[in-house]
Amino acid sequence: MPKLFIYPKNGDSFIYQLKEEKVTLGRAHDNTVAIPDPFCSSYHAAILQEKGRVYVLDDASKNGTYVNGQRIQIKAELNKGDEVLIGSTRIILDKELSTKVEMSDVSPFSENVNTIMHLDKILEKNNLHTTIKAGIPMDLERMKSEHRAFSVMSKVSGALLLHKPLNELLDYVMDLINENLPMDRGVMMLKEGNPPQMIPKVVRVNNKKLQREKIQVSQTIIDKVVNQNSSILTSDTQSDTRFKAKESIIRSNIRSAMCVPLFNNREIIGIIYADRISLARPFTEEDLKLLTLLSNLAAVKIENSKLIDDVIEKERIEKELDLAAQIQKDFLPKEKPDFPRIEIAGNNIPCYQIGGDYYDFIPIDSSRIGIIIADVSGKGVSASLLMASLRAAIHSEISEKVDIRKMVSKLNDFVHRSSAANCFISFFFAEFTVDKGELRFINAGHNPPLIFEKNGGVNRLESCGLCLGMFPSVQYDIKNISLKEGDTAVLYTDGITESRNKEGKEFGEDGLISLVKKNRKLSAQDLLSRIYEEVETFISGVDPMDDMTVVVIKKDS
Repeated sequence: MPKLFIYPKNGDSFIYQLKEEKVTLGRAHDNTVAIPDPFCSSYHAAILQEKGRVYVLDDASKNGTYVNGQRIQIKAELNKGDEVLIGSTRIILDKELSTKVEMSDVSPFSENVNTIMHLDKILEKNNLHTTIKAGIPMDLERMKSEHRAFSVMSKVSGALLLHKPLNELLDYVMDLINENLPMDRGVMMLKEGNPPQMIPKVVRVNNKKLQREKIQVSQTIIDKVVNQNSSILTSDTQSDTRFKAKESIIRSNIRSAMCVPLFNNREIIGIIYADRISLARPFTEEDLKLLTLLSNLAAVKIENSKLIDDVIEKERIEKELDLAAQIQKDFLPKEKPDFPRIEIAGNNIPCYQIGGDYYDFIPIDSSRIGIIIADVSGKGVSASLLMASLRAAIHSEISEKVDIRKMVSKLNDFVHRSSAANCFISFFFAEFTVDKGELRFINAGHNPPLIFEKNGGVNRLESCGLCLGMFPSVQYDIKNISLKEGDTAVLYTDGITESRNKEGKEFGEDGLISLVKKNRKLSAQDLLSRIYEEVETFISGVDPMDDMTVVVIKKDS
C-alpha cells in the first residue's frame, strides 16, 4: 500500500497510508489530511489512485502544487521518491528522508564566519592566474591549487555534457562535488514554491556516525549567500573563540563548513552546503572558490536540464492532447443525417486542440431527430471533460418516449452537481420532426439560433431558461416553430459572432445574418463552409479567441 511521508515546515513529520482512492489535502479540517500550513489553500490538492498508479491533482490552489520543483497544471503522475510541495509542506511518495535538514535561526551572521567572497570576484575571468610573469618568483602552492581547479573543472564539464533527468542530475552533481571536495555532509537546496523557499533536494552523509543526526543549516547564512551573491566559509570553528557559546552553521562541533550559491548567470536558484567534522583538514579559501565554480557550472546545467525536461513534458502533453482531440472529434457526428428534401450539416473548430463546444444529431425514431448545440464556459481540457460527460448523459436519456422538458431539467441538475460554481453550459436542444418540418426546442441560455425564411424574414429562437448548471431544479419551457420550404436554420456558438478583427471589431450577429442572406441559395454544406471562410477572413492575422461551431438545417423548396 503506497505511503505519503509528510514533512511540514513547522511541526513533526508523519506518515499517511493511501487506503482511499482519493485523499484530499489542505488547510481545512474536513480534508482527508488536514495540513496547518499558512501557504496552503483550504482545499489545495488531492492524491488519487487509479488502476495501480498514483497521481496528484491540483484543486485550483492559490499558490500552486509542485512536483519535483515543477508547478503542475492540473494533474501529474507520481513515482516512488517523487516530492510534492504544497505551500511549505513537503510530501514524498514511498520514501523517507534519510537525514532531515532543518533551518535554524542563529546569532548575528557577522560573528559566525571567517570568509565571505562575492560571487563576481570568484567568477571573473582572471580569478585563476595561469601566466608566469618574468622576474616574479613562482608560487608553487598557488599553481598546484589552480592546476587542480582547472583539472576538476575540465573533468566535471565533460561529465555534465550528456542530458540527465533533473532528479538524476542533482544526485550526479552532488556525487561529482563530493568526489572532488571530500566532505562529511553535504546538502543541495533548490528554490521552489510560491512563495519561493529553499527545499533540500539531495543530502550526502559520508560519516556513518552522523547519518541519524539532523543537519541544522543557518537561515541567516542562506539569506546572506542569496541576498549578497556571496560564498561563505567557516574554518577551525572549535578553536575560534568567536564561536564559543554560540551556534555555528550546524549544531555539531564542525571543523569547517562552506555555503555557496547555485548561480545560473541570471539568478540564484539554490545553494550547496558542505561541512567537515571528522576530516582533519578544514576547508580553505581555494576550496571555497572551487565549490563556487562547480556550483555555477552545475546551476547552468540544472537550468538546461529543466528546460529539456520541460520540452519533453510539453511533447508528452502535446501527444496526449492530440489523442484527446481525436477522441473528442470521434464524439461528433461522423455522418450527416440523410432525409428527403432536408439538408443538415455541422462542424466544430476548437480554439485549442480540444474545446468545450459540442454539436450532435441523435436519431429518436424513424421520423424524429434530436439536434444539439452547446458551449461550456471556459476552454481547453476542463471544458472538454465536462462536455464529454454531458454528451454521455444526453445519449443515455434519448429514447422514443423522451420528454425533452424532463430531460433538460435532469441535465441541468447533472451539470450543477458535476462542475464548479462558476462553470455552466449554454445549451440548445431541438426535437425535429422531419416530415412535418416541426422544431420543438428548449434554449437553455444559448445564442438564439436564426431561422431565415424564404421571404427574407429572420426569426430568433430566444432563450427558454437559464444555462445548464447555474442553479438546481430549474424548469424549462418548450417552444415550437416550423421550417417551411426554402427556410434555413443556422445554429452557432458565440465563437462565431464574438470573433474580433485587428481593430477589435466583432463579427457580430448582424454580420452572420448579412452573410447568410447573401448566400442562402447555397447547399447546407456549402453555406457552412462559407460561414467559416468569411469569419477566417474577417479575423485575418488574429488568433481565434473561442471555439467555433455551426449547424445548418435547410429545407429544400
